[in-house]
Amino acid sequence: MVRLIKPTYFPPISHWKHILSGNILWDIKSSYNKQTLTNRTYIDSPNGELMLSVPIKHSGNVSPRAYSEVKIDYSFNWKKNHFKSIKISYQSSPYFEFYESDLLNLYQSNFEYLYKFNLASINLISKWMDETIDEKKINLNDFNNDEINDLTFLSKTKKTKNKIRKKYTQNFEVKNGFINDLSVLDLIFNCGPNSKEYM
Repeated sequence: MVRLIKPTYFPPISHWKHILSGNILWDIKSSYNKQTLTNRTYIDSPNGELMLSVPIKHSGNVSPRAYSEVKIDYSFNWKKNHFKSIKISYQSSPYFEFYESDLLNLYQSNFEYLYKFNLASINLISKWMDETIDEKKINLNDFNNDEINDLTFLSKTKKTKNKIRKKYTQNFEVKNGFINDLSVLDLIFNCGPNSKEYM
């Protein structure tokens, strides 16, 4: 069975058990859902949970846009702000220094379309975990409904409410308590090569 998923921005930890399972169909043709995980992610900051949101260019059309048509807004330097926020939050974590250069390269690149940036963030994480994510485009018409596990609902929420498999040590846990199902970045920077054990 194939899994139908919308690529999101540095997806939550709970999404990765599906992403790493293989047989992924990336849904970029359906409608874009505003104010969802499609363009936002959550990290653990010194002041608690922090949302990072990728700004998008607004369309004058009344009808919903396809996700594949949504463009990123570069009218202000949000990339610099996101990288700075991540660095401030994780520079003292055990593994941030090993991944910082790759992360900076991502934020120094420009992607016209949101879904391409999100896929790049997913590919970066998979590279760090020594995994390969299949990106080939597959026609849904090639499959029967009973062959598709539709997981697009995972991205249609402002904040994930999924429980992760097991807890790990977070950077500001003493101050903020354990925050469930943050961006996979939180797991990677705190657990490094052991991250897959928590997915």
